[in-house]
Amino acid sequence: MRVLRHPRTARRDCAIAIGSFDGVHRGHAEILEHVRTAANGHGLDSAVLTFEPLPREFFSPSTAPARLTSLGEKVALIAEHGIQTMYVQRFNQAFASQEPDQFAWRLRDALGARWVLVGEDFRFGAKRAGDVHKLIELGARLDFHVEVLPDVQDDGEHRISSTRIREALAAGHFPEAARMLGRPYTITGRVQHGAKRGRELGFPTANVRLGRAKPALTGVFAIKCFGAATRGLEGVASLGYNPAVQTGGPATLEAFLFDFQGDLYGRRLTIEFLKKLRDEAPFASLDALRAQIHRDCDEARGYFAAGTR
Repeated sequence: MRVLRHPRTARRDCAIAIGSFDGVHRGHAEILEHVRTAANGHGLDSAVLTFEPLPREFFSPSTAPARLTSLGEKVALIAEHGIQTMYVQRFNQAFASQEPDQFAWRLRDALGARWVLVGEDFRFGAKRAGDVHKLIELGARLDFHVEVLPDVQDDGEHRISSTRIREALAAGHFPEAARMLGRPYTITGRVQHGAKRGRELGFPTANVRLGRAKPALTGVFAIKCFGAATRGLEGVASLGYNPAVQTGGPATLEAFLFDFQGDLYGRRLTIEFLKKLRDEAPFASLDALRAQIHRDCDEARGYFAAGTR
């Protein structure tokens, strides 16, 4: 899949879906399949347009929802659906200030849109002035077809959405999140150097780069790790703001893998979250923290020994 940032001139005509695609869940998968089918039927390239940062992150970074996927994870997941081109548009003040007709002209001329797919609640243009009806009107004028895809339901009643997945993850309901995602929830990133506090406590951890300011879940978890030489090794991970050892620091993901010895620095790992063991908490001393980590590991080993997923 080609990934093109801030395109100015269309390379080929395309069928294109527009959205944030955070999480690339089952609803998104249906959108992507619809685009591929339309592209094949009309002799067009299949494409996706997404934004970086996401619109809500640009307008209100302090209150924007946590990301389910980093941009890199999103790219990899969309590529798995056979999309040919992913356009990543920088969402800045200039882009946000476009009038609806300017956005439509850009779709046609910069992206080569000839067939456009959006959701029912799609809004575009300055102050969200454009809606799906406006886009259909502009498409008729500019010679591209617009199709609106209804929401995808997971049980006939409830819409599959990134918001519902965030809520399930925050509550530790991993089977529910996995049902809506179509896969277990994971975070993928490269191992980077950290403060090495885990090593000092007797639990050397892989400090996995998050690629997002706010994680969708926090706490201590039973996990499996994939990538490098880990091959699905079991372990325990801490995800969040580490109140036990810091105040006001950035979110981190630190994974301790059972029965593993080796150097993972610079390697890309995927952490699969299976069970929430507890919330983050401060501790009176490092000895108290060390004792709690022992208990966390014992609980996780018991979870895996029971064969529970």
